[in-house]
Amino acid sequence: MNSQGIMRLRRKFIFVTTLAFVSVILLMGGFMYYASLLTTRNEIHAILDYIIENDGEITEPEEPLVQDMNNDESTGFFDEMFGLGNWMDESKEFPYSIRYFAVIFDVDPNVVIFKTNHIAAVSDEDAMRYANEVIDGSSSFGRIDNYYYQVADRPEGGKIVVYLEARRQMNNIGRILFYSLILTILGSMLTILFILIFSRRIFNRELSRKEMQDRFMTNASHELKTPLAVIKANTEVEQMLTGENEWNISTMQQVERMTGLIQNLISIVRAEERENEETVKEVDVSALVKETADSFKAVAKNSGKKLEYDIEDSIVCRMSEADGRQLVLLFIDNAVKYCDDEGTVTVAIRSKARSIRFSVSNDYAEGENIDYSKFFERFYRQDESHNIKKGGYGVGLSIAESIVEKYHGKINVEWRDGVISFVCTFHNVKSIKSRKMEG
Repeated sequence: MNSQGIMRLRRKFIFVTTLAFVSVILLMGGFMYYASLLTTRNEIHAILDYIIENDGEITEPEEPLVQDMNNDESTGFFDEMFGLGNWMDESKEFPYSIRYFAVIFDVDPNVVIFKTNHIAAVSDEDAMRYANEVIDGSSSFGRIDNYYYQVADRPEGGKIVVYLEARRQMNNIGRILFYSLILTILGSMLTILFILIFSRRIFNRELSRKEMQDRFMTNASHELKTPLAVIKANTEVEQMLTGENEWNISTMQQVERMTGLIQNLISIVRAEERENEETVKEVDVSALVKETADSFKAVAKNSGKKLEYDIEDSIVCRMSEADGRQLVLLFIDNAVKYCDDEGTVTVAIRSKARSIRFSVSNDYAEGENIDYSKFFERFYRQDESHNIKKGGYGVGLSIAESIVEKYHGKINVEWRDGVISFVCTFHNVKSIKSRKMEG
């Protein structure tokens, strides 16, 4: 992972951590709000039931109004938590803390009695207006302005409408909601601040380690070139003096192999450095793929392979032109190397539903029962002797995968009926125009 990849990982870490924190805070605040609202509604409902049972009156009790709920086997933990039935103080002050008014109707219905002596803000006319709004309605319990109401039938006939003033309870619920939102906002801001500070320290260490690793790979690669050059020169002198034998031939092969490996290590570092520097722009990938593939015509012909194209015109994608060219080079070079003798290499690029599908396929009869999931691992070889013969180092496909991931694409390898295909999918197509070409 290069420097840009580490910074992208840091941004994802900040986003996911903040989102998790906000979600937890909102869940907790929502639970507190819902629990308080449910408790308040249950309390109001129970008070209204009590007033209705007493035909619109609350008098000073001679004994506690509520029995000890712990002795009631029908009351559970959640009933006590949310105040189900636990709605009145067991003191004589309870009747003086309730503000309500009631209107009693006969069977016609006509108003029989106004009971407004427990509230100062409502007159008989106001009580009549409030009662007429709900007496013929379908809801027997609800809220109007700052009052909760309940409509019930009287045992002797007619109806009773009771309005309970609940401004204090509603204000408490509103404050809980307000404080929850404030805590969520402040908590989110503080969380982002702390995450920015600590993640900077953590990821800066990773960036430093990455820079040290790249510096080591570059320095080690350059340092190894000198002894390899000496070994190669000495071996060549030995071959001139004594002739070629299996020992100096083996030495030259290993020198060439080490030289190639060093060049691949340098390519990895340079590719990641270029990723940090390259600018992204709109590139005609159809023309880029065709032009790059044309450079392999002679190589394929000399090795007895056939190179075919299936390319649509005018497919435009936002990317670095150097990245696109390197990606095509890596896949076609790999396909030509490992294609069966007298086989066919097919380079294709297609677009569908604003996505690009780029693939390079080649004949590969021995591709059955191979674990393709490891093909993109750096320095992986399926067949050690086969790769040495072909000159591969297990690095090219790893670089190709990093290029595809840079542009949020997907890469996979599949084998079917003797043909292996490396497929890349991208999702920012600009325009499409079909054309099929052969080369």
